[in-house]
Amino acid sequence: MKNTHLEHPEDSVLLGKESVQQVINYLRNCKGSCSVKYDGAPAIVFGINPENGKFFVGTKSVFNKKKVKINYTHSDIEKNHSNNEKVAAILHTCLAEFPKNIKGIYQCDFIGYGGEVCFTPNTLTYDFSGCEGVSESSVVAVCHTSYSGPTIKELDASFVDSSDGGLFDSDSSVYFVNCDAHFTSRRRRIDYILGLASVVSNFVKYPDAKEVAALKVAVNKCIRENSPISNVLSGNLLLLFNLLTQAKMYLMEGIEITGDQVDAKIDFGVDFLPGHEGYVHCNEYGAFKLVNRQVFSHYNFTLPKGW
Repeated sequence: MKNTHLEHPEDSVLLGKESVQQVINYLRNCKGSCSVKYDGAPAIVFGINPENGKFFVGTKSVFNKKKVKINYTHSDIEKNHSNNEKVAAILHTCLAEFPKNIKGIYQCDFIGYGGEVCFTPNTLTYDFSGCEGVSESSVVAVCHTSYSGPTIKELDASFVDSSDGGLFDSDSSVYFVNCDAHFTSRRRRIDYILGLASVVSNFVKYPDAKEVAALKVAVNKCIRENSPISNVLSGNLLLLFNLLTQAKMYLMEGIEITGDQVDAKIDFGVDFLPGHEGYVHCNEYGAFKLVNRQVFSHYNFTLPKGW
């Protein structure tokens, strides 16, 4: 509904031929919006509630179907989030510091408190040394989704443009990271791979609806344990998964970061070349996350989380 879960393009093989063709069309098209995917935590939802005109902050629990947790005051935060002191402290700061002269509702990832230039909110450590104003800010956050609608339950989501006035240009002490990116090139080999994938898609025995959830868990288990996907997928289904994965990786090579130049790496002694988690790309065929799962997702599953 609101916080739409972004899928990996290659996982479309679990959803049938129609979904695969949609992803093939998506991977052929470099138009649309593209942004760097930051590994922040927790997710913060904030803005003006259209039902009463009041400013609020919260986590994804703002979108709960039953026990909705919207915080207009510091007392609300204590009532709704006292079971997690770290999250409550972050929400207290966001309530005090986030810009309030805005329209609509936004979702962002919390990167860290200001006064420093290096942060490890989740799996990656970010170095903002080259970004002016970070050390003087109160909060560093990456805003990626905006919402509009008559009620919280009827919101429509769209990707945030870093040129969006009233938020990024506000007088707030919050540093909103510019995560803009765009395609600069596209390898011809991608079309060859997608052509083969289109042919193979006609000769695949796709899982039925009852198998999909279990297979998604099994694929993620392989990535978590650094074991081959062939442990759970086989035949043309595995071939199709690998073809779409390869096309995605080639597509990522042609993306350039045009927003804030931030160094990202994995700590904890992991031998990992500096690089961001990946990208979020949206065009007329859908929105997907482009991530190197065998590297980032593996460590994201297995490394300890501080927040």
